[in-house]
Amino acid sequence: MPDYDFRSTAVVIVDRESNTRRLLRGILARMGVDKILDFASAADAPAALIAVQPDLLFIDADAPDPEGLKFVQGLRHAQAPHNPFIGVIATTWQPTQPLLMRFNATGADDMMVKPFSAKQVQDRLINLIEARKSFVVTADYIGPDRRRQPREGIQIPLFEVPNTLRQKAMGMFDRNKAADAIANAHDAINVQKIVRSGFQVAFLIDFACPGLSAGADRMAADHLIRSGTALDDLMRRLKPDADLRGQAETYAATIRATIEQFKAAPDLPLGGVQPLRAAAIGIAALTSRRADLSLVENEVRGAVTAYRNRLAQLAQAKQQAAAEKEEDKPAD
Repeated sequence: MPDYDFRSTAVVIVDRESNTRRLLRGILARMGVDKILDFASAADAPAALIAVQPDLLFIDADAPDPEGLKFVQGLRHAQAPHNPFIGVIATTWQPTQPLLMRFNATGADDMMVKPFSAKQVQDRLINLIEARKSFVVTADYIGPDRRRQPREGIQIPLFEVPNTLRQKAMGMFDRNKAADAIANAHDAINVQKIVRSGFQVAFLIDFACPGLSAGADRMAADHLIRSGTALDDLMRRLKPDADLRGQAETYAATIRATIEQFKAAPDLPLGGVQPLRAAAIGIAALTSRRADLSLVENEVRGAVTAYRNRLAQLAQAKQQAAAEKEEDKPAD
């Protein structure tokens, strides 16, 4: 193992199994980690994350609902006043496909399968110190970039976030510089998240509008409700004195009023969707700081068209698979 010094490193362990917590404490203590806190539930961890400002979090991915992974997602989205960039290693007894999908959506750095050895824990820490992935920001995700190769279309910027685990292990940690770096990284990611959320609001609403006009379209309804969640996140991130705030509030008021109108009569066609769509395009243009509304509208419409085509392809493939399965059935 490289000559890293973990004595000043702070680690929090969240796991409902006391044996797992005891095992991890022992391994980390032998590595030289002095400050280790452990909890049986993620509900008990927030106060410790604020008071201790840990550099690394081990969290149980098998917790109910799944409590642990939801906690990580909230952490990455800075929903509480602690460092959203700490290293996070999830643990599980069984890495099923559904669990891996949830893990990938949370922003955790790595996963360990139980039972694990001391070497596995050491390897994970070394990887976080020497080869931590840059972060990416999308409408729904903040965390390590898991893409094997860049996607086509708009290139999403990557962020090398502060890594206090690395700084402390290598004897380079300065509290004031680290605090400034965390604040700067948070501001940069917040700007990108506002842009992504603005586009997401427009995308969801543009997709929903045809179905809302027809009435009783469940998929359209789901997308409209999701647009409200994206809008709330966007407005939460806009500072009260931001230059965009006033106009954003105007657009947001139109969108929220329409959502409430829909909730009051979800089975009836929604009249006057044009102001809703105009407000959605407006907020996407505003948050991306572009004056050409037609260009923004074309981008949103293109994304919606591509999404509809993918849904149609999936439906066709599902129908074809069902038909082939029916043909393979033995005759009575």
